Amino acid sequence: MNNFFTYKDDVEGKVGVGKLPLELQYILEEISKEYYNIIPNKDASTFHTWYGDMPSNIKSKVEKIQKNDFWNKLCDNSDKCVKINAKEMDELYYSNPQNKLNKINLYGASGNYDIHKDCIFNFNGIRFYRIIIGLTNGNDNITTYFKNLDLGHKINSGDYIVFDFDKTTHQVIKEKDSQTPRILLKLHYIVCENCKYSKEKVDRIKQFYLYYEFITRYFMQVGTDPETYYQFFWGIFCQYYMNDYSKYFLILIILVLLLYFKYFLKIKLQYKNLSKIFKYTSVSLLLLYFFIVFCYWIRYKLFGIR
Repeated sequence: MNNFFTYKDDVEGKVGVGKLPLELQYILEEISKEYYNIIPNKDASTFHTWYGDMPSNIKSKVEKIQKNDFWNKLCDNSDKCVKINAKEMDELYYSNPQNKLNKINLYGASGNYDIHKDCIFNFNGIRFYRIIIGLTNGNDNITTYFKNLDLGHKINSGDYIVFDFDKTTHQVIKEKDSQTPRILLKLHYIVCENCKYSKEKVDRIKQFYLYYEFITRYFMQVGTDPETYYQFFWGIFCQYYMNDYSKYFLILIILVLLLYFKYFLKIKLQYKNLSKIFKYTSVSLLLLYFFIVFCYWIRYKLFGIR
């Protein structure tokens, strides 16, 4: 009997919370100590290292976890299961959330603390799993919470959480204002249950996830703890893209621009002027965004306020 998954839901996908086998847990402390020594700034909100960039001494230990048969449980007892480790996405992750998260700008880190799903794909017959493994202890503060399942867990050493990368709604909640640095290992597997595809096709689908993750992670990393204009550009985008009210604010601005075009620039709101209206609207929105970013950046340069 496979008790790997705690919840199975048509909308939220499959979610599992548990402990790694004992033969794997001893490796975690070694990885944690070695990785901690290469983190350049322990006060930073985040620091991550892709599998491909890990030092060889750490990578060899991570591979023992990646290749363990324990992860065959991801197939959920299905026949003809294809399971591929998307190791290019695997990473070691240092997380040290700031205090008063509800009162500060989170910028590139907003995606972690707002309710969200990690990806947008929905390939027929394919499940893509993210597994978060704790490498450190002492976490009585940071909860990984699955809102629609009313399930939360504070990850400590040896714990794992597995969830559907495309479907599962979740967020990270910091309950009290105290420093709670954690080191996490994130693994990823693409799984085709009762598979009708070849392994080669499943591997090709995996590439979509790799590109998506590398692009989104780049902008999130650049926009976390911003200092330069470029970093604020992406940090502000990450933050307000996640806010529910942003789309309504954007609609309001577009309506104001359309009224301006009609009554001040005398551009009739007709189909034949559609391309002109689109061009003017796009340029206006971009210039406005440049100005907003400039205000945030110059405030930081003058007063040190993010």
